[in-house]
Amino acid sequence: MVSNVIVPTDHGPGDGGKGGVVHRLCCDRRVHTVLKEGMFCGNHGICTATGQRYAFSLWGCGTLGGVRTHFTQRFVASAVGLLNEARDLRYLFGIHDPFELLTIDERTLFATSYHGFMSRLKELALGKNPRGTVGTGAGAGYRDAQRVPELALYARDLSRPDLRDRLAAVREQVIRDLEPIIQNGFLPEDQEAADQEISHLYDDGFLEYVVDQFRQVARLVKVVGPEYLGQEILSKDGVVVVEKSHGILTDHYQGFHPHTSAIRTLPSFTRSMLEEAEYRGRITDIAVHRAYQIRHGAGPMPTHDPAMGEHLLPGSNKDENRYQGKVRVGPLDLVMLRYALACAGPMNGLALTWFDQVQLNGEWNICHRYRGADDPRFFTPEGEIKVRQGDDEDQLAHQEALGKALLEVTPEITTYPISKNASREELYKLCTDILQEHLGIPVRMISFGPTERDKLCK
Repeated sequence: MVSNVIVPTDHGPGDGGKGGVVHRLCCDRRVHTVLKEGMFCGNHGICTATGQRYAFSLWGCGTLGGVRTHFTQRFVASAVGLLNEARDLRYLFGIHDPFELLTIDERTLFATSYHGFMSRLKELALGKNPRGTVGTGAGAGYRDAQRVPELALYARDLSRPDLRDRLAAVREQVIRDLEPIIQNGFLPEDQEAADQEISHLYDDGFLEYVVDQFRQVARLVKVVGPEYLGQEILSKDGVVVVEKSHGILTDHYQGFHPHTSAIRTLPSFTRSMLEEAEYRGRITDIAVHRAYQIRHGAGPMPTHDPAMGEHLLPGSNKDENRYQGKVRVGPLDLVMLRYALACAGPMNGLALTWFDQVQLNGEWNICHRYRGADDPRFFTPEGEIKVRQGDDEDQLAHQEALGKALLEVTPEITTYPISKNASREELYKLCTDILQEHLGIPVRMISFGPTERDKLCK
C-alpha cells in the first residue's frame, strides 16, 4: 500500500509556487505518480538543478525526473495543449514519447478551442470591468459540461465515430451563446483582438483543424477506467503527489465572486476523490504560499502596493495580459492566509515560496491585521474574515459583498529586517517563529531559490 499521498494546495488566488513545490517533492525517489486535479490553464514553472526550465500545464511537474502523470476525473484537459506540450517535452528535453508517462481517466473532461473563444470574448465584452480569466477555455468548458451535458466531451469520447459532429455541435452552441455579446460590440482598443477570435469561430477550416487535434490525441493517449486510480496507482508502494490548479481564494464558493474559478479548489474535494478510489492510507496536506502576496488579475487584494512590483517580481515570468490583467504584489497578508486556512481545513504544514526575493530586498513586510474590518457580516470582533459555508446563489452574493468589503480595509504592515548574510537555518527559524505563532501550523518547506536544491525541508 502506498505510504503517503501528499496534497500541496495553493492558499492564495494562484501563482503561489506550486510547480516548484511539486518538483521538489518529486525529487524524492519514492514518488512514482503525480495526479492532476483542476484545469490545464495553470502554468506551473520549474527549474532543475541541472538548468532545465519549463512551465507545465498538463503533464505533472515531476515529468523531467521520469515521474508518471495521471489525469483524474477532477481534471479538465486540452487536446491541442497535449500535443503542444508533448512536442516541447520531446524536442526541448529529449523525452521521446511523453505519452508513455501519461494515463487519463475516461471521465476527464476536455475543453475545446471554442471554449477558449468564449472565455476570451466574454472577458473582452466586460470592457473596463474585468472579471479576470486565463483565457484558455478550461472554465468555460467546465461550465458548459454542467449546463449542456449532452455536448460535453470526455476522454472516453475521443475515439467516437461522430467526433466531428459533436465538435461541430459544440461550435454551434458557442456561437449561439456569443451572438448577443458580439452584437453589443467591444471597446475600440479590443476590437481587433475580438475580430480575430470571431473569424476563427466561424471558419470551417478551423473546425477541421480542431477535429484533427482531437483525433491525434485519441491515437496517442492511454485512456483508463475509473478503477485504475485505486488499483494501479494508489495500491503501489511509494508516494503519490496531487498537483492542483488554482488556489483556495479562487474556489467557486469560498473565493470572492465573480473573481473565481468555475471549480472547487478545497482539499475536501481531493479527499473525496481519494475515498472514492478506496484509498485508506496517509494523506499529508501542505499549504503553499509565497513569502509575499500576489494576484494575477482582478479581485480584492488589500495589501497591493504598486511600489513593490520591481522588488518582488524579477524572474517571476508573470506577464500582464488583456485577459488575466495586471500582476499585483504586496506584503504577505496573514489575515487573508488565515481565511484560506479556515476554508481549507487542517493542514500538516506550510511550504513558503520565493523567500529568496524577500531576503534579497533585506526586509519582510507582513500584514497582521486590517483597519476598518468592522462590519459584523464579514469580520469577527478581532478583525478576522468570517467563513460562510454554502454552495448556492446566496453564497455567491455574500462572497461578492465580502470582496467589496475587503476593498475598503487598510492593512497594517509590520516590517521585519532580513540580513542578507543570514544562514538558511537562521532564516528558517525566523519564518517558523513568526508564522507558526500567527498561523498555528508548522513551516515544512522554504524556497530560497528556483531549484530543488534551494528548497529547505524540515
